[in-house]
Amino acid sequence: MTREPGKEWPARAHGWDAGFEPVVAATRGEAIEEVRRGVVVVAAADGSVLGGVGDPHTRLLLRSAAKPFQTLALISSGAADELDLSDEELALACASHSGEPRQVGVVSGLLQRLDLTAGDLACGAQAPLNRRARREMEARGEAPSTLHHTCSGKHAGMLALARFLGVSTESYDRPEHPVQRHIAAVVAQALSTDVQGLLDGVDGCGVPVLAMTARQAATLYARLAEGADPSLARLRDVMLGHPELVAGAGRFDTAAMAAAEGRLVAKGGAGGVQGLALPALGGRSAVGALLKLEDGGYRGLSLLVAELLGAWDLADVVPRLDEVVERVVRNTAGREVGLLLPLVGVRELRHGRARPAGSRTEEDLEYNVRVESEGERDVVRFLRKEWPLADQEILGRAYDWRAESLVLVARERRRVIGVLRGHFMGGVATVNELLVGAGVRRKGVGSHLLRSFESEARARGCHKLSLRTPKGSQAEGFYRAHGLCQEYVLPDHHFGHAYAGLSKTL
Repeated sequence: MTREPGKEWPARAHGWDAGFEPVVAATRGEAIEEVRRGVVVVAAADGSVLGGVGDPHTRLLLRSAAKPFQTLALISSGAADELDLSDEELALACASHSGEPRQVGVVSGLLQRLDLTAGDLACGAQAPLNRRARREMEARGEAPSTLHHTCSGKHAGMLALARFLGVSTESYDRPEHPVQRHIAAVVAQALSTDVQGLLDGVDGCGVPVLAMTARQAATLYARLAEGADPSLARLRDVMLGHPELVAGAGRFDTAAMAAAEGRLVAKGGAGGVQGLALPALGGRSAVGALLKLEDGGYRGLSLLVAELLGAWDLADVVPRLDEVVERVVRNTAGREVGLLLPLVGVRELRHGRARPAGSRTEEDLEYNVRVESEGERDVVRFLRKEWPLADQEILGRAYDWRAESLVLVARERRRVIGVLRGHFMGGVATVNELLVGAGVRRKGVGSHLLRSFESEARARGCHKLSLRTPKGSQAEGFYRAHGLCQEYVLPDHHFGHAYAGLSKTL
């Protein structure tokens, strides 16, 4: 089975980790129309996670958000200097441009200097994304060419790299071509990881697409923000200096970078991907961020970026982005019928915020910690008193969290051949363990136990069935066959094994 060119498979369909959480809600009036899931990771240049939601190990396709790092190969190899590439040409290599005359002119000029033509670009022809440029072309009776393709700058940069490496420009879009292998090696070096698996599938413009975890992508953007080496610093400054070339008039990346005035690099990609690089500011070190919406759409993505900018000391930029941040739900007549609301904020997007002035540190507190019995009277009194208060603060009301345990036993005559132990709490039925005897497996015993547990759960008013099982195991296949779907992945969990969290709605 192969991926259709230009299409990104959903993470579950690909078999990748799907660590997405609710991030944006769309309302119509007072009713919630939809809740969109995604993953957001904020990272430092050393790879440490500084904030976000969802599983940072979620593996995804960067699509056009990879362009800065594909262009990095031009600089680090020496090609940019050897071929005397201008800052504008490097910015266009990073761009998903709109086909505006200036953008097309820069790409055309680079190809001429390389003694190449638009016919050497493998991206195919595409009408300009910029409406004015498109209308003017139509008025002249001019057909779109490969130069107008939003990725033509990247392709021209790859052809420049081929010239520098002294290899054929033919089939430069193939993963086995020296250009693509060189790019993969450069990205692997920037990540301090193995090159294996970095090229996975075909992007919409025909070249290999970069695949990595959300944490790795955020780390790359943090290193770009930091200017971790001279090549990354030059790349960052090129993008900061030419936001109008990186996307185009009215496009989010250009508007955000222009509004931030040198404090933000923004690069989006198809499939609901957005990369951000925030250079050091005040007492804050450089950070990078990667945002990805699970369904591959864009609805709510700009709103999430605005929340993240506010959390990371760029709140003054947000009001300047009103024209490009989607906050309103409109019907086909253009009338406002609802709102988009972020489900994440500062608490999730920025962990470990600075302490308020005058607050006490851990070293200042006079307390001791020791092992005690949970049945001690003062311990029980503390939990009974404090949990309702915590529930009220976090969940809006106090709940009864008493767990009701259940043991189901399958017997053959008097001999035990299978056991399921679980519990019911807060409307969730959890399978703690399910084991069938070695001599009677694959005879329906486990299925009967699981169905019986589901029936008991429904009878108790539970809305969800949940469990954990080793990732990739036969047990996972068994549960999936019974309708449970992956909800999250815990890498290096029990005894160092990855575990999958599975659930189903009852």
